[in-house]
Amino acid sequence: MEAALKDAGLSSSVVTILALPENRGFAGAVNAGVAAAFARAADAVLVLNDDAVLDAPSIETLGAAAVSGVGIVAPRVVDDGSGQEVSRGERVCVPLLCLPRTWLRVRRSDTTPYSVSGVLGVAFLVTRPCFDAVGPLAESFFAYYEEVDYCLRVRAAGFRIVVAPQATVRHDGFRGFAGGFTPLAAYLKARNLPLLVRRHGGVLAWIVFVPMYLALLASSAVTYAGRGRRRILSALLRGFVDAACARSGPPPAALSGPA
Repeated sequence: MEAALKDAGLSSSVVTILALPENRGFAGAVNAGVAAAFARAADAVLVLNDDAVLDAPSIETLGAAAVSGVGIVAPRVVDDGSGQEVSRGERVCVPLLCLPRTWLRVRRSDTTPYSVSGVLGVAFLVTRPCFDAVGPLAESFFAYYEEVDYCLRVRAAGFRIVVAPQATVRHDGFRGFAGGFTPLAAYLKARNLPLLVRRHGGVLAWIVFVPMYLALLASSAVTYAGRGRRRILSALLRGFVDAACARSGPPPAALSGPA
């Protein structure tokens, strides 16, 4: 850790490392860090994935966009490998959660901050009034889709979600249902999608969601069967079963090993 801080031009005197006694997942780790920062009187806290890079001017741009009534500010997201733009905001619609996220992404050319219904969890700034009102990320998700849940809760609480397109974050490692799954990711994604609908959808949402969810799992199963990835198939099935049984929280320990 000291070497990583040195490479970033930082020292342990200006960085606080929180060592959690157990693996609480992405949501739990974010909650611990955000709560600690707000306890030190921060006005806003930046959540940043460990495989993402955001420069200092972009951080300043995010901070400037965190005006009254704004709960979350996010940058434009670019794939670190290809340089292609991945997201400049999301359209979050609960019944359509199984559609490829690329189909629902915001496409506009604004250079000034604008409101959206959701953002990726790669990097986002959360303000103190928002965190005080909405609370922490739901640790029942453990990882994957917790930021979608949070965006829905932020909007329900009356806060705006804003993208500041002049700020850019570079991120490595975008993977959907069709590519690059580990058993752990396959399980969590299969389990957490219905968890989202259970928390935020009604009867109509379920009517639309269920056939698309089953089609998504079936197509993923065919894809990974063709690749001989039996552990992925097993993880998808287990995620489906646990979703049907309304199980949440930490995943089974057996899924944490290599693919």
